[in-house]
Amino acid sequence: MNGDGRSLDGYIPPWDAPPPPLPPSSDPYPHGGYNATAEGPIRYLPVLVDGDTVGYLWASVADDAASFLRVMAHPLGRSLDAAVAWSERLRQAEAEGLTPLQALSRWVGAPADPQAGAIPADAVPREVPSKRDLREIANPGSPPDLSELPPAPFGYLPDGTPLDRSQGWEPKIATSSPRGRPRYLAVTEGPVRYLPVVKDGRTMGYLWASTSDNAASYERRGFDVEDNDVWGRWVARLGEAAAAGVPALEAVRRLGGQPTDEAGAAGAEEREAPSLAALKEIARAPEAS
Repeated sequence: MNGDGRSLDGYIPPWDAPPPPLPPSSDPYPHGGYNATAEGPIRYLPVLVDGDTVGYLWASVADDAASFLRVMAHPLGRSLDAAVAWSERLRQAEAEGLTPLQALSRWVGAPADPQAGAIPADAVPREVPSKRDLREIANPGSPPDLSELPPAPFGYLPDGTPLDRSQGWEPKIATSSPRGRPRYLAVTEGPVRYLPVVKDGRTMGYLWASTSDNAASYERRGFDVEDNDVWGRWVARLGEAAAAGVPALEAVRRLGGQPTDEAGAAGAEEREAPSLAALKEIARAPEAS
């Protein structure tokens, strides 16, 4: 036996051998899709299977969010099958660059699908103040899920409990209602100005703001733990700027060129993309070596 654990004939025990490489991803939409949570108003359409409403397709008015909300009535399998089918359709729509509201109207009047069902040709989107209101329509009396709790600042759980347990185990803040908190729109139809965010030599994402309305957010390039942490920090900073009344484009410009910290650093050189969809394509492209 050699010092490196191999026998004299070169045999490497299976427990010392390197793991086999992971197979390439076969997911046609590896970047996910729209967010499934939204603040403020949403618009929705009924989805029918064999004449029965099995759920509602919805899209946010202000956020990059859209999803399918099941009607929890028996047989549950019908609404579950529909939820799976609509999840795939929405991922496809997001990958093609459609905004949530554009995706909402895409399948109106399309032929019925055995799993997804159909949206009637004469259906007109209706609007409710929040996702919670739509849940009450779909499933009266159902309890809210975690995605419907008022958002808390970065570093806190939804009920205001700090993630840093040295601060205690009780809520330290009062989470405000999303309807009353100033914030930027997360979607826009026009051109956007953006700044690359770099951490440890890697482009993590892009801080962006609209040139035509008060929209700003952060577009991620990846979705691992570090990517999510960086995303959360930049979104929190934009939330603070919105609460202070700073216009979206000015907020992004102020955040650019600052020293590097846990969230990386946003470059000072401003760039422009013709649309948010175009910026998403930039974020999905492999980073040049």
